Amino acid sequence: MDHWTLSPNVLLEWAAVVLNVAFTLLIAWNRRIGWVLGFFAGAIGVWLYALAHTWAMSVLNGYYVAMAAYGWWSWGRTADERRISVQPWTFHVVVAACGLLASWLISVLLANYLNGQYPQWDAFVTVFSLAATWMMARKYLANWAYFIVADSVAVWLNWRIGYDGYALLNALYLVLSVIGLVRWGRLSRQQEGGLSA
Repeated sequence: MDHWTLSPNVLLEWAAVVLNVAFTLLIAWNRRIGWVLGFFAGAIGVWLYALAHTWAMSVLNGYYVAMAAYGWWSWGRTADERRISVQPWTFHVVVAACGLLASWLISVLLANYLNGQYPQWDAFVTVFSLAATWMMARKYLANWAYFIVADSVAVWLNWRIGYDGYALLNALYLVLSVIGLVRWGRLSRQQEGGLSA
């Protein structure tokens, strides 16, 4: 794929990049409307990753669409249920172990039955992004740390499959995830101290 040809798919990719950046900024600032932008960005991603035969990433974007609807609903509930929460370390040990096992199993499926490109990396990014997105919708503080890990790998994966816009987006996500982690950490401490966020 020519990285800089101005085709409809390249325009869609860059539209998704803009929508995803706006989504992440709005979520980092605790704004519910961000989920709407995430919905449309995910829908574009389903199509583009299917074209690249990175099936797990296509499924991941379908999951983003569903989680955007869930996030919109979840964040629209009572104020107490929208509080940022911190999970114990045992939660993260279980998530990491299950995530690595699921990544391996999915990579075997992708490599042996779906002729997928870069199956190990495709599966790893997908599994840990699935977990991070669910945590984000539940307002678990650690979602940002999981995104930092997944996006680090996704920069390389997207560059290898020729999606420069998505590679740049994931590099930007690394910065935005650090900002989100710091900001949500501060909001969480304010909530614990009884201050308004």
